[in-house]
Amino acid sequence: MLIVDDVITAGTAVRESVQLIRRAGATPAGVLIALDREERGAGARSPPCRKPNRASRCAWRSIVGARDLIALLEQRERPREALGAMRAYRERYGV
Repeated sequence: MLIVDDVITAGTAVRESVQLIRRAGATPAGVLIALDREERGAGARSPPCRKPNRASRCAWRSIVGARDLIALLEQRERPREALGAMRAYRERYGV
């Protein structure tokens, strides 16, 4: 069973889903996240998708991360205001 989620911040919802799935007798094969915000979270040094997740005992991978979006915006002339907002967000919350 593959768990798919749209966006991840701290990973709390995914960890809860893994627990529910295991309690039901199934085994999650992994977690696929569409957008990893790449946030530190409270007390964390790296985002959930960038480190092994021992508690869930399955691989977490993301399709795209905040740094990927910033790199794409840097290549475009428009919208520059989105690039500034992304950089500010990453500076405040990112790793």
